[in-house]
Amino acid sequence: MSQPIKKIVNIHLQSTIQHPDAALETFNIQTTGELTIKGNQSYLVYEETQNDKAVKTTVKLNSDSALILRSGFVKMRLPFVKGELQTGSYDPGYGTMMITTNTKQLRFEDGQFRVEYELLINEEVVGTYTLELIYTEAN
Repeated sequence: MSQPIKKIVNIHLQSTIQHPDAALETFNIQTTGELTIKGNQSYLVYEETQNDKAVKTTVKLNSDSALILRSGFVKMRLPFVKGELQTGSYDPGYGTMMITTNTKQLRFEDGQFRVEYELLINEEVVGTYTLELIYTEAN
């Protein structure tokens, strides 16, 4: 089996959130991370800061599914499979909540990942999310 390929990458993350009866929210993050490619599986690892605390994020990507794992100040497991309900978890520091994703669109190719999904808690849609990750090799 071949060795994994590792690269330092620049990452642009844009997230839009539409909660019921609320204005659209957009967040942009620019950071640096590491891309690891093992066979046809890609892993993107980066750190971001939320409320002055570090959160490590790992995004496992392939053409038909994805998984976002967060650890640190916030713990989260967010799975995506297009057209399927997937169970995940979210722990903001005071207890774990079970969450469900309903993936509407998922695309991953050439350094671009985009997912559109509904987030459900107790079978109720609490928001519609779009997450776009674009990464390029750092110089």
